[in-house]
Amino acid sequence: MDRINRLIHFERWSDRKNDYARCHAPRAAATALLARVGEWLFPALSGVVNAPTLRPDGSLLDQPGYDPATGLLFEAQGVVFPPIPEHPTRAQAEAALTFIGQEVLAGFPFAEPSDRAAALSALLTALIRPALRTAPMHTFDAPHPGSGKSLLADVVALVATGNTAKVMSFTRDPEEMRKRVLSVLLQGAAVVNLDNLEEPLQGAALCSALSQTSYSDRLLQYSRTISVSTCCTWLATGNNLQVIGDITRRCIPCRLDAQCEHPEEREFKRDLYDWIPRHRPQLVTAGLTILRAYLAAGKPKQPMKALGGFEDWSNTVRAALIWLGEADPNVGRAEFENADPDRLKLRALMTAWYATFKSAGATSKEAVAKANETRINDQGDEERCYPDLWEVLNDHFQDRSGKVNGNAIGYFLRKNQRRVEIGARFEIAGGNTKGNLWRVAIVDQRRFVPFFDDAKNYSLPETSLPSLPSLPSLPIYDRHQGRDGRDGRDVTPRSENFAVSKKQTGFLQSVQSTDSSSKNFAGESGESVPPRSKNLAASKNDVDALVRGLKNGYRGRDRAALMEAFGWDKARWEEVKDAAMLQGLIEAKAGFWYATGEAP
Repeated sequence: MDRINRLIHFERWSDRKNDYARCHAPRAAATALLARVGEWLFPALSGVVNAPTLRPDGSLLDQPGYDPATGLLFEAQGVVFPPIPEHPTRAQAEAALTFIGQEVLAGFPFAEPSDRAAALSALLTALIRPALRTAPMHTFDAPHPGSGKSLLADVVALVATGNTAKVMSFTRDPEEMRKRVLSVLLQGAAVVNLDNLEEPLQGAALCSALSQTSYSDRLLQYSRTISVSTCCTWLATGNNLQVIGDITRRCIPCRLDAQCEHPEEREFKRDLYDWIPRHRPQLVTAGLTILRAYLAAGKPKQPMKALGGFEDWSNTVRAALIWLGEADPNVGRAEFENADPDRLKLRALMTAWYATFKSAGATSKEAVAKANETRINDQGDEERCYPDLWEVLNDHFQDRSGKVNGNAIGYFLRKNQRRVEIGARFEIAGGNTKGNLWRVAIVDQRRFVPFFDDAKNYSLPETSLPSLPSLPSLPIYDRHQGRDGRDGRDVTPRSENFAVSKKQTGFLQSVQSTDSSSKNFAGESGESVPPRSKNLAASKNDVDALVRGLKNGYRGRDRAALMEAFGWDKARWEEVKDAAMLQGLIEAKAGFWYATGEAP
């Protein structure tokens, strides 16, 4: 009865009003109708829109009433919309884009051009959401409250629907979030805003609602499962919003930055809550003109990467904006991915695991045992043998008692096995009575080396390094010769086999030969300094400290500054320097730069 009353307007004569008045459906009619389920001739209704929109084939839906092709009912609610050109030109699209930008978006402090493009994308997406199979969520965040995030979300909804966005609160409770998603979809809201998020955005329910055309769940207070359309535009706002897990690839970020202490005191050109409803017909027409112009031009291919799961949106909304000279609205998504704690956790474990076990496999319990190993250093102090692994495991895999949980490590590895990240992935290399043996397999050497090297200051095995070309002969500093040196005289190469380049490596002092175990190295004044085979007891910490110092700008001519920085005497300097060179720590880093053209 309730559904019939909502779909059909029944009236009966009222003697008191001397006119027809609204009434409930006659019970006899309702009973007869319900008894004939499967025999109804009513057309299927997929949704109701109150503004012109596009069909999935790109054609205009601008006539009020029921549209058989889409199942949509266009109810204009008395609003008259200007005619929309069937084949608009690029010039008309540019004028429409300028109109929206100047009249609606001009007062928002977008941090980057891609953020403005993301705001335009949200608006255009809401206008044609019924034509898109799926669409990503648009997030609006800022470093400070009062920057206009919620206003921007309402602007999108006001243009598309004439009403502000439906606000839904977010919760980290998976069961409760499922109920809220189902509830808001059942209401048929066209634009939903997760407003003022104070927790990281995540969750399987939202991922499903964004990636699927329908959402299924158990109806509250009923023992049956229902399926409902996901045709709505999802928005989210928050201060320094954090996005975690699978939903990162489903979000288009828009960042606002007013760069002031009190952004709430800024004044907009006009009150958009008042202005947009009065000029909504023109804004809707402008938005559809932009999209129709791109489609009429034959959807020219744009310089952009595909976005899996949202192909319709990418090939229509995103491509149209790029076609008109706007930035790619998808650019900012990389920031979400790089800041994702789950991704950073996997990267940290991967680099520490490889630094400890190289390409060999190890169980999670063996990793815990390795991390706990200690030794006595040259100063007589106890230190961790594998400090990087110990730090990662203690940062991310502690239980409530503060101990590293091997089972948690195993679960994390199983969850992320064969997932490629920074050019490598975890694979099962066999097993024993203690569990699976996990190894780091490198699948993209050029990408993995910089991440691993920056994180660990270790060199990869020779089999993992790219083939190194011979190093070019470059001028180096010698205080006895050289213009641009300290005495102003011309600089000449000391030897064709020596190379120094602060610009290129930032840390290479000098390399005479790839066979550093049998060749001599140049001292500061040019004399030949033989490798000290008896003095290779330099601790690994000292060698690493030297390499870090060289990376940070210390050169051979700055020996005194480097010695002072680390508190070494001359004997210690020569000992550590020779040890570093003989281990190949400097040479391998320089060779990688020349082989790849990328700074380590």
